[in-house]
Amino acid sequence: MSVTKQLLQLQADAHHLWVKFHNYHWNVKGLQFFSIHEYTEKAYEEMAELFDDCAERVLQLGEKAITCQKVLMENAKSPKLENGKDCFTPVEVLEFIREDYKYLLAEFKKLNEEAEKASDTTTAAFAQENIAKYEKVLWMLNSTIQNTCSM
Repeated sequence: MSVTKQLLQLQADAHHLWVKFHNYHWNVKGLQFFSIHEYTEKAYEEMAELFDDCAERVLQLGEKAITCQKVLMENAKSPKLENGKDCFTPVEVLEFIREDYKYLLAEFKKLNEEAEKASDTTTAAFAQENIAKYEKVLWMLNSTIQNTCSM
C-alpha cells in the first residue's frame, strides 16, 4: 500500500471513529458517566484532528483527500459495533476504545513502514508521533481496565 493510500485509510477510519466515539459519549451509563463522558469528548475531538491531519498530508503529497461521507464510511476498516448498540457501561466503552486504538496503532505502524520505504520523512515523523501516542494511551487504558495488582 502506498503512503497516500495508507493516509486515506486512516482518514476514513478517523471519521468512522469520530462518529463511533460520539455514540459512546452520548450513551454511556453508570457511576463513571461524567469521567467517561469527558474522556470520549476528548477522544472524538482527537479523531476530528486526525481526520484533518491525514487529509492535509494527502493534499501536501499532491493527491485528493476523501470528501464524500459515503466513501468515508465504505472505506473505514476500524472495528465496527453491532448494529444499533446505543447503551454502554463505562468498562465497555474503555474496552471498545482500547480495541479501536490497537487498530490505529497497527495502521500507524503500516504508515511508518510505507513512509520510510518512500523516504517520506515528514509522514514517517507523523506516523511515529502517533505510534508513541497510542502505545502510551493503550498502556493507560490497560491499567485502567485491569482490576488487580500482582506483586
